[in-house]
Amino acid sequence: MTVLEEYEAIHRELRSEGYISTEYPPNPSEKLWNKKTLTMKREELEKLKSLRLRRIVKWAWENVPFYRNFWKSKGFDPEVVKDWKDVVKIPILRKDELRKDLSANPPFGSIMVPELAKRIRFVGATSGSTGLPTFQGWGKLELDYFEEAQARYLWTFAGVKPTTVYANYLNMSGFYSWGPPVVETAMWRCGATAIAGGGETYFSWKSRHNLIFRLWKVDVLATTPWLHRLIGEEAKAEGWESPFKVLLLHGGAAAQNTKRKLFQVHPNAKLAISVWGTTDGHMAVEVPNLDGQLVVWDDMEIFDIVDPKTDEPASIGERGELIATLLNHFTMPLIRYSLGDYVKNEFTTDPDPTYGITHSRFVEPIPGRVEWMFKVRGKLLLPIYVEDAVNEIPETTGMFNVIIYNNEMDKLKIRVETRRNMVDSAYDSRAREILAGRIGLDKDDVEIEWVEPGKTTWTGYKLQVFLDQRKK
Repeated sequence: MTVLEEYEAIHRELRSEGYISTEYPPNPSEKLWNKKTLTMKREELEKLKSLRLRRIVKWAWENVPFYRNFWKSKGFDPEVVKDWKDVVKIPILRKDELRKDLSANPPFGSIMVPELAKRIRFVGATSGSTGLPTFQGWGKLELDYFEEAQARYLWTFAGVKPTTVYANYLNMSGFYSWGPPVVETAMWRCGATAIAGGGETYFSWKSRHNLIFRLWKVDVLATTPWLHRLIGEEAKAEGWESPFKVLLLHGGAAAQNTKRKLFQVHPNAKLAISVWGTTDGHMAVEVPNLDGQLVVWDDMEIFDIVDPKTDEPASIGERGELIATLLNHFTMPLIRYSLGDYVKNEFTTDPDPTYGITHSRFVEPIPGRVEWMFKVRGKLLLPIYVEDAVNEIPETTGMFNVIIYNNEMDKLKIRVETRRNMVDSAYDSRAREILAGRIGLDKDDVEIEWVEPGKTTWTGYKLQVFLDQRKK
């Protein structure tokens, strides 16, 4: 059997065994998308994870030059992987290794299976904000599974079904896997009407986008928490109510105070769901009625968490660097790949009380990337903690930029938008007191640069919550 024949056989198996639904949309009365997979017994899921981990490791060793060379250089023998828990025995792959390989073997590096490279259907790329962008090649199998994974939470959690109008205000520009592939495929699986708005154009076409929201009576809006807030504020200022019933929060963990503010500016919204994901195709989605608990599709990937200083597994309950293994990415495998996020090493597998889903859940949100951690007066902080506090300050828009000027800072320097025409000393003092109190500092350790609405720094449709001014 050739590599292509094996790839196609695995794809047929995944569809025939029901892990990828093939009849869609389901009957609208169905509460769960792919109930069989979402409610599998834990012991069956554990066996499945072990089987798929062994398969992807064997595949990479036999068909991917990059992994064979990388693993040999680390003294790794694929035969040691017997069970999914053995994932921690696999060497960690970080973005620098991919960039090195990509530079030597453009455009994708040697990490892509040569026989499948000419059959990719979609090219994804990271933003390159921390260096050279890394590219991913998606074949027919990978896109099919990704669309299935999207449809699971859209149908089950967000109620995206026939007659639902869904607007995608994520990045519609090239190389972004959560843009067109979601709108043009996962939406169709759900039978919904899809509007590919594109959050990056909202600022230049604001009146046009606001008109679309009103005319189409959009039910579900997917964008960043900050753009959600801005759209709601614009609607209030213009004297109309946003029609959204469900807010899908992408691009950054949403603090609880942020959610409360979103419900205030979107009076028709009944649900706000955090959706964490990466361009590579990793994802975890907040389960309604379980604030902050993000479910992982266990048939799709394995997460583990390590101490970023030692690469050793973090103890239960400790926070560390998030490492992920995609179990069904064969065209360009990503095995024990560092995602750079900072998360608590604690999962629960009890079925959730609303849907009975048996897949693993993070016990708390993913607060941000490892490089987003910063220290003030020796206290370790992340932007999400600051965001929660900013939303308690009266007469602000909730938009802010944390300014990082040193590895060890003696003050929290932050830019905050206020609606006040004049900021007096009393207002500034009270704001610093609120911020300091929420994050465990003294108010004299906080320095606020007040700006008018619209003057914080954004990157496309994402608020740039972290402005790094340290010398590289």
